[in-house]
Amino acid sequence: MTPRPIRIQTPSRLHFGLLSWGPNAPRQFGGVGLMIDAPGLELSAEPALEWKAEGPLASRVLQVARRVSDRLEGIGVPVSPAHFRVFRAPEEHAGLGVGTQLSLAVARLLTRLAGLPDPSAEQLADLSGRGLRSGIGLHGFLHGGLIVDGGRRAPEGFPPLLSRLEFPAEWSVLVLVPERNSGLHGPEEAQAFAALPPIPEDVTDRLSRLVLLGLMPAVIERDLAAFGEALTEIQGIVGQCFAPAQGGPYARPELERLVKALRAEGLHGVGQSSWGPTLYGFSREPEPHRAEQARRLRDQLQLGGVPLFWTQANRTGAVM
Repeated sequence: MTPRPIRIQTPSRLHFGLLSWGPNAPRQFGGVGLMIDAPGLELSAEPALEWKAEGPLASRVLQVARRVSDRLEGIGVPVSPAHFRVFRAPEEHAGLGVGTQLSLAVARLLTRLAGLPDPSAEQLADLSGRGLRSGIGLHGFLHGGLIVDGGRRAPEGFPPLLSRLEFPAEWSVLVLVPERNSGLHGPEEAQAFAALPPIPEDVTDRLSRLVLLGLMPAVIERDLAAFGEALTEIQGIVGQCFAPAQGGPYARPELERLVKALRAEGLHGVGQSSWGPTLYGFSREPEPHRAEQARRLRDQLQLGGVPLFWTQANRTGAVM
């Protein structure tokens, strides 16, 4: 009997900001972010005679699969070829954490095909090579929700999960993915961090306070206005820290016009995810009002076919 394909769905990731970096920082990076249901990824794997992948990002899937296979075989776990099908995947390098979710999904599928228990966060990071800077997508893959990670204590360290909070179900997330050049990634991202000035200690202190005494209590108390105020300040500080690498507080100067338009619509906590260009904002308005907001913004900003959609916070992480 032919084995049935194993299927996995993952959330997407919004990264609100990093907390620290620089040669004198006791922990590198650390940060806060949110897992969201859409756009998400969906793919499957089944045993095959040779490595094969089809669908969006198929070539990337094969690269990851061969890397994970090599690492598994390096620890004595034989891996047979697999046939992957990608049913749904957004474009990479837009600030939605696609590369991390795709890599973790492939690692999870291959370990399941090899008959292994589901790997821990540390094992997933090692197999996939992800989580080198941020642990948000790594822990979010496993748990969903609002994630705070503690950064790395050593260059080869692992960013521990500090907090995972349930996001209020009544808060919706508006996501806008502008037409773009890709956000910084890979070697360019590593070079940018190497060239960025270290975050001053007092700035890290302020960011940490905003996360611990601003964002987190607001989520627990379901206070959207307080959440938005804290997130707006975090975004302003992080944007200025990133400005030397991206030419300003946002990935491109024209994104500031879009941010102002989202704020004018009454959205809370509007900001840019990671290196962008994806923008987001939060609302607790009922669905008919949200739909009208989206239509108005699309017309006002002349977005055409640019992705603009409402989604919810993800509460489960990846599911198989």
